[in-house]
Amino acid sequence: MFAGKQVSAFTLLGLYILTIPFFNGINVTTYDNSQILGHFGASTTVFTYSIYIPIFAMLAFMPLGLKLGKQIPVRTMILSASFLSILFNTAALFAPTIEWFTFFRALLAVVSVIGIFASMVPILLKYNPVFNMALLYGILQFIQKGSQHVYQYLGAHFTSFYNWTFGIYFLNINFLVCIILAWYFYRADVAPMKGKFQFDWRGWGIMILFFTVMLFLCAEGQSRNWFNDSKIGLAFAFLFVLAGIYLLHVRFTEDPIIDPEVYRYKNVVIGAFLMFYIGIMNGTGSVITGYMTNVLGFDSVTGAETHLALLIGLCIAIPLSTYLLYKRIYLATIWIMGFAFYGLYHIILFFRFYPGIDASDFFLPLIFKGLGMGFLFPVSLLYISEGVPPKLSSSRMMSGIIAQAVFAGLLGSAVLSTFIWGLNIQHKTGLSQQLTQVNQMAQKQLNNSKRNFLYMGFSEAEAEKKAEKSLSNKTAKASILLAYKDIYLVMTAVCFLPIIIILLFKLWRRPIGRVELEPIPI
Repeated sequence: MFAGKQVSAFTLLGLYILTIPFFNGINVTTYDNSQILGHFGASTTVFTYSIYIPIFAMLAFMPLGLKLGKQIPVRTMILSASFLSILFNTAALFAPTIEWFTFFRALLAVVSVIGIFASMVPILLKYNPVFNMALLYGILQFIQKGSQHVYQYLGAHFTSFYNWTFGIYFLNINFLVCIILAWYFYRADVAPMKGKFQFDWRGWGIMILFFTVMLFLCAEGQSRNWFNDSKIGLAFAFLFVLAGIYLLHVRFTEDPIIDPEVYRYKNVVIGAFLMFYIGIMNGTGSVITGYMTNVLGFDSVTGAETHLALLIGLCIAIPLSTYLLYKRIYLATIWIMGFAFYGLYHIILFFRFYPGIDASDFFLPLIFKGLGMGFLFPVSLLYISEGVPPKLSSSRMMSGIIAQAVFAGLLGSAVLSTFIWGLNIQHKTGLSQQLTQVNQMAQKQLNNSKRNFLYMGFSEAEAEKKAEKSLSNKTAKASILLAYKDIYLVMTAVCFLPIIIILLFKLWRRPIGRVELEPIPI
């Protein structure tokens, strides 16, 4: 009996390992963007599209991928997904232009969706009757969130050996391991969840158009200064038109991708908003990454290594939050802990944005962010799925994905970048106005810099010009620090506000309810 349990645990571990490379198909090169940009010599706008297109392709393919994942025999599907991933990943290495590189990366993202669903089917069928749903969600979230940062670090580390292509080779080795594991663990080639294939092709087309408009807004909204550009205004108007067309479409469709019936469940509406809210809080991570690279001059390995601190928080929080959910602790307790840790993450960084900030200063706040993620993400996925019937699985899944990934994660980050840029300009203008002869400290720094340049052999005019430029650079760095401090102070209030509301209105003083849907932890 003990040996049987060992075999079962070994099988479960192998099945979980199979999911990891597919979760990280486009994570490996996250920190290598500058090398890829230099390799292809594309413009910033074109390269921005090349980053966004694979993500939107993956999100758009999910409804169809979920359907196909139930129709095709599991062993065939996982082997095909692994082989195609190697093929598309390798093709990206030999892409002659950024357009072809983006095309193959988008195909890799699409195949990754199939790989995720294929590798999760045996886990659902073999262990779902045994595992509590909270445990299943917690384990999958731990694998996804944890492996993301490990793969980003490994990708940056392998890249530092030679160039960005080493990250691609590393991923190919992972997919080869998937093929070997699939041959070992998938004894029978069957489609156990197969049913009558029925798909909302027209609704899918409308959703793809919707995502195409969102892609345009994310990629070009900031460069076009949002509503100051007529095309941006037209794009937003087109979003409302597409939403209206889709609502008309569902009246004549039996099984739409997003069925409005799902919003009759109060937890889906509230859960989608909470996932949007959490996505907004989590989106400030892009600020840290940009600050490390563009202002502090961290190389890709240092940036990725610093973010491994998130993994410490995740390793503590996800098992703990999963245990609390399993023991039927009140939802309010877990929500409060998650929002509190996100608040601590933002307030600590607010006080640490100062000249001379070092990599070690990010360690503690990133641990707190990992703790916040670990407490909020599993409970969010469980809460939005609570009591929803299986026939509305796709509707619930896409509602959460659009709220968190599209509106909060992608569009929200683009808007945040614009907002930070505006604050930076305001602070820089304000600081520049103080650089007058009345400001003795500024004048002293200017004279000292000028004296140093004169000592180096520059002429009077050249020394004056270089001294002014040096002072201007210091002003620019101070202004971006002030802009980040403003953002993180506001985000601190945003994080602690839900705690006040939960306590004031006595919300969620109950354990998690019944969850019957398959866990899609994306």
